[in-house]
Amino acid sequence: MHILTKVFIVFAAVLSLVLSVLTMAYAYNADSINSRYTDALQKAASAEAAAQAKTSAYADTSARQQEQIAALQGLLADVEARNADLVRENTTLVSEKQKAENRALAIENQIGDSLETTAAQAAVIDSMRQDNSKLRESELRLRTRSLELEDRLNDVASQNDVYQATVRALREQLAAAQRDAALAMSGASGSMGSDKPYEAAGPVIRGRVSRVSTDTASGEQLIEVDIGSNDRVAENMKLHVGRGTSQFVATLVVVRTDLQSAVARVALTNDGATVREGDLVVSRFSN
Repeated sequence: MHILTKVFIVFAAVLSLVLSVLTMAYAYNADSINSRYTDALQKAASAEAAAQAKTSAYADTSARQQEQIAALQGLLADVEARNADLVRENTTLVSEKQKAENRALAIENQIGDSLETTAAQAAVIDSMRQDNSKLRESELRLRTRSLELEDRLNDVASQNDVYQATVRALREQLAAAQRDAALAMSGASGSMGSDKPYEAAGPVIRGRVSRVSTDTASGEQLIEVDIGSNDRVAENMKLHVGRGTSQFVATLVVVRTDLQSAVARVALTNDGATVREGDLVVSRFSN
């Protein structure tokens, strides 16, 4: 056999050996890639199912919060209507009391005139005594009626105070429910957002700094603003202070709310800037 033939045979054998090795490596790599691809598909399906479950849970939470808001708004409307009725009744009672006092004053004037006439006209003493007695009885009845109206007025005023307190509590509950609903719709639960400052959702809330003071116990600066729970302001809400049209002054965090005012502490200030009375306060700076 020729030497070149032998070389070619050896070369062919070596190539066959190399090809078999490459074929085995390719088969192994193909199996590994297919296995990883299958695992990746399973993980993607699991992640998608988990995301759908979370989305459904957030949707359920948002629906419950909206139902609670609607119920609170209905109760608030009923209380406000009752309060309006009490105000009208209070106005009527005050008017009746004033009329009774005017009649009593007129009767007192008549009594004075009657006494003077009695002294001057001795001939009609008996008749004047009878008239005077009737007038005194009428005055007594009017005074009694006036006292009853005053008692009724005090009762109505007490009821009005109670309803005002109820309205305030309902407004605070409504603001809290709206805040929890906004947090739930944004992907966070109400309990997670109640312990740390947060940005208010919805329309921008605007107000002014009404007073700047210092807490004697802690030495911390306290800022009072003229917006409160009636304006959707709640505890732990962030408020931003600005001056003019473009100057940022500070960021506040609300620590206490009332119906028409709130008290906040300073969380962040611009370098060299201090909060002053009359500064603009907003829930967020709009673009």
